Amino acid sequence: MINKSELARRFNCSINTVNRYLKEQEISKSCRKYSSKLDDFNGIIIEKIDDFSANGRPVFNFIKDKGYTGSYGTVSKFIKEHKQEEQNKATMRFETTPGFQAQVDWKENFKIINKEDKEFEINIFLMILGYSRYKYIELTLDKTQDTLFECIMHACKAFRRCTT
Repeated sequence: MINKSELARRFNCSINTVNRYLKEQEISKSCRKYSSKLDDFNGIIIEKIDDFSANGRPVFNFIKDKGYTGSYGTVSKFIKEHKQEEQNKATMRFETTPGFQAQVDWKENFKIINKEDKEFEINIFLMILGYSRYKYIELTLDKTQDTLFECIMHACKAFRRCTT
């Protein structure tokens, strides 16, 4: 059996590096799958959340009537993890090739107040290039089609300056 010092000498690295790799091996070996009282109800819980937007307490009461004997905390944790996983799927980055796509958003009737407490209603035009994620923002006072086309033209000119 070779000790850690000998491994460090043979691989020309520090003993801390050897320790880190050995520790990673120990962690990966101990990936044991535990069963839960919740396992038989996972499908029901996911269906209630996805199809009916149900929250923790109603889902807990429903599966309790079906025979679940575990705690509310376990159900709540499962729901939270499932929702986080679904949110992560929904926010995946969509990759495009250069020049293929731009996305436009138009925030309408956004109210702002100046220093003199005078209220203004503005619109915010935003264009994002799909590949580079360059952004162009313009504030407008109206939301006519002519204004929209002008904003798109201004954005294209601005992007041309960014890329040259």
